[in-house]
Amino acid sequence: YSRYYPKRLQAEVLLDAIDMLTLSPTRFSGVPASVRAVALPDTGFDSYFLTVFGRPQSSTACECERSQEANLSQSLHLLNSEEIQSKLSADGGRASLLAQDQREDADKINELYLIAFGRQPDEVEHQASLSYVSSKENKREAFEDLIWSLINSKEFLFNH
Repeated sequence: YSRYYPKRLQAEVLLDAIDMLTLSPTRFSGVPASVRAVALPDTGFDSYFLTVFGRPQSSTACECERSQEANLSQSLHLLNSEEIQSKLSADGGRASLLAQDQREDADKINELYLIAFGRQPDEVEHQASLSYVSSKENKREAFEDLIWSLINSKEFLFNH
């Protein structure tokens, strides 16, 4: 037990983490709106995100069906899919709420890091984030970009 190799979050966990960070929950047909991906009763729910990120098809009872390997489709989906972009720019989403919030930008950045990583940003991260957000006139767009960068970081995508 001297080391632990980082591994990518499972598809359902990653989708729920993105939903929590963006405050834009994924809706699955046939279940109440509050049902998270990890609570889906079976694999009969159509979700491109879950398919791309390796949700097993459940054709056998073996957990070995689940794919944990990273691939180009996953990277492209996180970088520029319509699904992720709509979560980032949703009215009532986290970026929208932070843009309207009257607190200091530094406090908002600390909050984002706590939600995304469970820790405060280090000095370099804090300064880079603060200078980026401060340089933009459109605060909503600035927070959308910041949240997008947190989602696409290795720290967000991997268990460690």
